[in-house]
Amino acid sequence: MNQMRAAVVYESMFGNTATIATSVANALRRTGMEVKVIPVALAGADVLRTNDLVVIGAPTHALGMSRPSTRADAVLRGAPAEVEARGVREWLEELDDLEDPGSVRIAAFDTRSRAMRHLPGSAAKHAAHLLRRRGYDVAPSVSFYVGGLEGPLGPDEEARAGDWAADLGRQLMRRVVV
Repeated sequence: MNQMRAAVVYESMFGNTATIATSVANALRRTGMEVKVIPVALAGADVLRTNDLVVIGAPTHALGMSRPSTRADAVLRGAPAEVEARGVREWLEELDDLEDPGSVRIAAFDTRSRAMRHLPGSAAKHAAHLLRRRGYDVAPSVSFYVGGLEGPLGPDEEARAGDWAADLGRQLMRRVVV
């Protein structure tokens, strides 16, 4: 059996989503998967075609995925200028659809302010919804919390991300064995 491959594609303004993406990737590697971590600015349209699992991470902006205007606002608050160019929303629009969308498992996570945790909007839920509508097999999404709008991550969020990812990896491996 070939080694399972995963990609963790993420958008990060202040480094919090990137940190969670790294925790996710490390946990997936411990399950035996080959994992690439890809900033969304560098992610190709063929990511779904070349992986068994694709994990998508994005910060929640204005109750959903970032837009050019919310990324511009993040740059004004101190995010690096390069984050303004392209986000997960645009990348999802560019993705090549597969003939068999069930051939890849997708999971989505977001980072969001702990103060906003009770509000309904979520970048991960939005991404998952868009991909389910296109016929993809999407795991339940999850949010990881930061203090304030820029962070830092909550004290247990990196470990929680690792646990979530390890569970995703085990689920995928069980599907292959069955």
